[in-house]
Amino acid sequence: MRRATSKLILSTATLAALLLVSPPRLAEAQVAGGAPTGATTPGICSGGGCLPRSPCQDGTTLCSPFPEHPAYDPNVEFHKGAEALKAGDFREAQKAFSKVLYLAPSNADVLFALGVADVGLGDLNSGADAFARALKWNPRQINAARELAITEVKLGRKDQANVRLDALRGRAAQCAGHCKDAAALQDAIDAIEAAQGHADRSQPS
Repeated sequence: MRRATSKLILSTATLAALLLVSPPRLAEAQVAGGAPTGATTPGICSGGGCLPRSPCQDGTTLCSPFPEHPAYDPNVEFHKGAEALKAGDFREAQKAFSKVLYLAPSNADVLFALGVADVGLGDLNSGADAFARALKWNPRQINAARELAITEVKLGRKDQANVRLDALRGRAAQCAGHCKDAAALQDAIDAIEAAQGHADRSQPS
């Protein structure tokens, strides 16, 4: 069995995917007042209440819930976030992806990327939540399944991590090394197993 690192550092393939994928085109979107129901993204809500919509400026129809940025292009912000992840600047990545998520709350790629930023900042619970939400909208997203399982291992949720691992193993068995996701599935399995092995070795004897 191949060994794989369980560290958060993104693989070249994952980075390439983040840089190539963009959320739905939202240039004409207008944000309604307040945050989406159940939103937990940083910068939107404070003190138990949501910030009202900021006024549009310069005639644009794109309004922002972030007062310091009254208007923004979510596609530009997504790529800013991806570049920030590449540079290891998780705080800036989190800010950028939070803006995009406000306009695309069901976009699995944005949720996955936000989860990576959260975990990079040491917030494992928020990262796990973002990965789980990504899988809700795209149950076959391998990157989110891998990172959710690894994060669950770190949080001591062994049973949940094993459920993710078994699901990936089942997909890999069906694939039998011949589908387009074969390498990604095996890499995910190896990474989760490596994280489990590291966790087991770290347990006091």
